[in-house]
Amino acid sequence: MVRANERGSVKAGLDAESARKNRADAKVELRKAKKDDAMLKRRNLVCTAAEEEPSDALGGPAQVGDVPTLAHQVVEFVRQGCPNEHVDAGMASVRSLRKLLSLENVAPIDEIIQTGVVPSFVALLAHPNCTVAFEAAWCVTNIASGTSSQCQVIVDHSAVPALVNLLAHDNMDVKEQAVWALGNIAGDCSHYRDLVISVCGVQRLLEVIEVAASTSQMGPLRNATWALSNLMRGKPAPARDLIAPAVPTLARLLCVDDDELLVDTCWALSYLSEADNAHIDTVTAAGCVPRMMQRLSNGSDKIATPALRALCNILTGSDEATQTVVDAGFLSVVPRLLASHKSRTRKEACWALSNIAAGTPLQVEALMASNLVVNVVERLSKDEYEVKKEALWTIANIMHGYKTQPNGHTATRCQTLVTYGCIPAMTAMLDVNDTAVQKLVLDAIGNLLSAGEEIGKITGKGNNPFLLPFDEAEGIDKLEKMQEHDNTEVYEKVVDILERFFGEDEDEDENLAPNAANGAFVFGMPQGGNAVAAPQMGFAF
Repeated sequence: MVRANERGSVKAGLDAESARKNRADAKVELRKAKKDDAMLKRRNLVCTAAEEEPSDALGGPAQVGDVPTLAHQVVEFVRQGCPNEHVDAGMASVRSLRKLLSLENVAPIDEIIQTGVVPSFVALLAHPNCTVAFEAAWCVTNIASGTSSQCQVIVDHSAVPALVNLLAHDNMDVKEQAVWALGNIAGDCSHYRDLVISVCGVQRLLEVIEVAASTSQMGPLRNATWALSNLMRGKPAPARDLIAPAVPTLARLLCVDDDELLVDTCWALSYLSEADNAHIDTVTAAGCVPRMMQRLSNGSDKIATPALRALCNILTGSDEATQTVVDAGFLSVVPRLLASHKSRTRKEACWALSNIAAGTPLQVEALMASNLVVNVVERLSKDEYEVKKEALWTIANIMHGYKTQPNGHTATRCQTLVTYGCIPAMTAMLDVNDTAVQKLVLDAIGNLLSAGEEIGKITGKGNNPFLLPFDEAEGIDKLEKMQEHDNTEVYEKVVDILERFFGEDEDEDENLAPNAANGAFVFGMPQGGNAVAAPQMGFAF
């Protein structure tokens, strides 16, 4: 139950709106969680241009109180046209401000912005002295790493085109710092991301990546890959034709054995595959899936997290995309994921399996053959609520397979789930204060009990083997209580199940029915074959 157009045949019997909401909510929750793992902005706190730096402009370590003086010196330097005889002094003032902007916890970003020095920083990006340009780019980078309002000041003063021009600089330190600043701007919001893409495109970043990789410069390579990942993230997704050229490069980066690089590469692919089927197909066509599977299987937790996210997103795509992930051996790594100490990992593993369970008959068959459903039932029985919900979707999708293809084979799948203890786990979910989850459970119960009737026919016994365990799990009692539910749809589903599987014999008791004699109704219980006369009513027809 991912999206209506992708799993229509499987979703037909379930509430489409609830299904879409469930999948959308899951993605929103996971997207929020990603902020803990993926740094969307980074401040440069360490000098990469030289190990030792010249002294500061004021003859000693700069203090926050020096900001107005230093800023005035920079503004005047630019206003005078950056005369050559004052380059060293101007550069020293910029460097002093850069050091203040690099303070880890108390960087005076607002104080520096309020001096009006930002336009001067942007102007200095074009300075022919590469050290001046580098220091100015560093200042811009760290201001852009701040809040959205602070980043806006950088954008409003036309820093993006000036930074893009630096991507063609001969000096790699300057080029890297420009990439870093652009990554911070793109990471602020989707509007600025699109601005960077419109001015820069991905090709300029890909060229930086190519040069850095060919010359084994890992620092610039890591930063450029991180900046590229920020061009992929955000809602609405960037236009596929603008970012698709980056995917083959990302596929190649998956082969580089560097943890930091791999983390950002996998996040980039995760962002891409989060969009729609067209974006997902672009990722699968580039051969990314087998390489991500390798990183998921053998990489550190930091790499495995975004790799799993990307593969889960691909599983929400077309049947062909889902099959690509299954063929790459995804089911073989799921046991480890379901046993993870991180509830988010367990949740995503169940989410992934729910989408395989909503796939083609062959995909469902592969899931059943893997014996993973016993682990899923265990998650449903004794995990955190958010994990239980995703486990429930997996089980509900398998059971829905009987409704779409009602036969002995699909009924046997349900029987397997019952053997693993799914009924008590499912009925327990009827108690949750979540109408959407209750409706999902009721749909699954209806399909399960229908499959039980099929099993009764197959065995020749005629009785439904699932009714007794359902009753023993207090299922009937819970359904009867739910007849008072405020939600009409829940009430109707409950009544339908009770009437179909637990109703009294529809044949009326002849002892309670009125008898007819000679065209007149005679009431009473038979006594010795004679009806007891009805009392006189005082009138006749």
